Amino acid sequence: MAIKGLKQKIIGITGIIIVFALFMVPALSSAKEIVLPTAYTAKELSKVREWEKTWVGKKIDKSNIDQVAEFMPESYVGLYKNPEKWGGPAEGYYFYIVPYKKYVPTKGMLEAIKKYSPMVKTNPDGTIANYEEIAGFPFPNPKTGWEIACNFEFNTHGDTAHYRRHSPNINPKARTDRVSDQEYWEFFWIHRTEVEPTPKIPKNPKGLHKGYFTHMRLPAEFINTRMYRLRYIAFDKTDDSYLWYSQFRRIRRLSTSQFTDAIDGTDLIYDDEYLWDGKIIRNTYTYKGKKELLCTRHMDMKKTTRQLGQGIVNGLELERCNTLVVDAVSKDPNYIYGKRVWYVDPESYVILWTEIYDELDRFWKCFMNNTCPLPTKQGQEKMFIVGTQFENFQRVHSGLSHQQYFWEPEISDPRFKSDIFTISNLQRTY
Repeated sequence: MAIKGLKQKIIGITGIIIVFALFMVPALSSAKEIVLPTAYTAKELSKVREWEKTWVGKKIDKSNIDQVAEFMPESYVGLYKNPEKWGGPAEGYYFYIVPYKKYVPTKGMLEAIKKYSPMVKTNPDGTIANYEEIAGFPFPNPKTGWEIACNFEFNTHGDTAHYRRHSPNINPKARTDRVSDQEYWEFFWIHRTEVEPTPKIPKNPKGLHKGYFTHMRLPAEFINTRMYRLRYIAFDKTDDSYLWYSQFRRIRRLSTSQFTDAIDGTDLIYDDEYLWDGKIIRNTYTYKGKKELLCTRHMDMKKTTRQLGQGIVNGLELERCNTLVVDAVSKDPNYIYGKRVWYVDPESYVILWTEIYDELDRFWKCFMNNTCPLPTKQGQEKMFIVGTQFENFQRVHSGLSHQQYFWEPEISDPRFKSDIFTISNLQRTY
């Protein structure tokens, strides 16, 4: 009897353990943390820190640019070595090297990644089936060019953003500027992580993805001209863009073919916003590996200096970053660019550099995004584009975009509503 009782006790205890284990397995699984990649592993970072002991604080100009050339696009090495060709001042072009600093996404972004990345469902063609239902980076540890492009696509720049952009179009040979001054508003309907409601606006009958509104203040002939562009969630639906040209008091709807037109004599096309602003499905993406580049990732643009006709600013602060390299090739055989090469920040999924080739595979342009974590209205820090340098190496022509120099961007402001994207607002009297 004692043995029988002992067996019953053992069976009872075993049953309790099994039941406990069954309940605990889901808890342990759900508690598993998603580890986001960083620019460097611990071992790689130790080597970077050794290199920084020699280089941090150094002023880099034509006298020593060759010593860090392995971390710069070849075209920009030539630019720094020949500043007089690119409208450089008497002192030439220069930048400073600063230490690498890790960027940690906002609390909202981290929570969205943890919640939604395990829920990603893909179609046979690789596209995301539940595209509008999720937010955060859908692929925390991307393995392909398409997955990196998806992470880039899901960056909402804070869900809302309001900034003013001072953008000289520069002829370095003549040392002249043609300045534009534009006020921008951005709004996202889906993939939202910072401003409630998240992850999407519940009432969205038109199926909108995102939009931006522009009010032009300079040049004089475009004063009070306004434009907005709306992107739809459906991949097969083209963007809507409307322009109010104040001088003629007329509304124009821009056709999709005009998105590749040069913008007002600059070296930019509409697709160049953020260094890519077309529908993600329009390209094929090939992951080419990693490349260490000197990048502006914690840059206060108010520290920079520039004279009239100067092709790039002086005083940038560049840090090493092990970027993700992606070839982006248009599916349209008649597209204006033969290929873009993206150099993507693996911590924020902002494109830090892009090299552009023409349809004959000749090197054409190189653009550099200047970024910095800026405070949001929620008290977080969001990596934001605070400036961009545009260089056309076939025309020897330049352009700049200042998103911070004259006015601090306002990010993740819940007061910003979507009702500005209307024809009546384009025609509003100022």
